[in-house]
Amino acid sequence: MAGLVVTASVLVVGLLLAAYGTVSHNRWGINLQPVTCPYCHAAIPHVRKPKSLREALWGGRTCEKCGGVMDKWGRQIKT
Repeated sequence: MAGLVVTASVLVVGLLLAAYGTVSHNRWGINLQPVTCPYCHAAIPHVRKPKSLREALWGGRTCEKCGGVMDKWGRQIKT
């Protein structure tokens, strides 16, 4: 019974983090909207191929046209 309570607690905390992150646009959120490159304003495809560990873990993209790095919300990331 204790294992069930711990598992349910972890799931609830994860759902709360995802909900809060989506509203506040932080790394825990989920972005389903289309993104454009903040550098060259090119449309970024929905299907992505992560080019770094950060992109694989937290989302984000590298523009294929100009090489600009952005987070999953389309904001510039200083590298």
